[in-house]
Amino acid sequence: MVSDIGRVSESDAAEASRLLARAFADDPVITHFLRDPKPREVAFPAFFRAALAEALPLGDVYAIRSDGHLAGVAAWFPPDPPEPAAETAAEIERHQRVVRETFPTTSAGLFDGFAALAEFHPSTPHWYLAFVGIDPTVQGQGLGARLLTPVLRLADETRTVCYLETPFPRTHAFYKRLGFEPGREASPFVGAPSIWTFVRRPPPGASRRG
Repeated sequence: MVSDIGRVSESDAAEASRLLARAFADDPVITHFLRDPKPREVAFPAFFRAALAEALPLGDVYAIRSDGHLAGVAAWFPPDPPEPAAETAAEIERHQRVVRETFPTTSAGLFDGFAALAEFHPSTPHWYLAFVGIDPTVQGQGLGARLLTPVLRLADETRTVCYLETPFPRTHAFYKRLGFEPGREASPFVGAPSIWTFVRRPPPGASRRG
């Protein structure tokens, strides 16, 4: 049975990182740099654990559960997020180090590509959907749209733009149904497949809260 959506806590971080690793197992960009399937079993969860270490303190990582287990995770960054605290930065580095040590010759290109994504973000304050993943065993049941609803609703109420990138052409129709408009195709990851940017503006008539 699928439960309501709630925020992810630090105690859920390990499970959430493993779920994201399963959901992104065929990501064409990440797997381009982390090619070998066996060491990827270690590097993939560590990669997502680093991302969650940065996002969790900001309070906008959401999950949906099925039969008591995480079924989907969405990691958002709010408009104008602060720089990570020193303790958080150390935790991010600790998890990223696992990725670098597991893939010493190729992981730098992956992290360089993610750093290069900053230039594609909207210039105005915006919500950034860093990752959303649904467990492969329950995909296609509408959980992704439900999982994104809390922040999309808040963005409409506050008339705030939402932004994301995706390397999956098959997700374009899904994001368009949620009100996102395609932006540009780009190749910030050297040698890897392209990514596409999407921007969602508040619909006409959305009221500003506060």
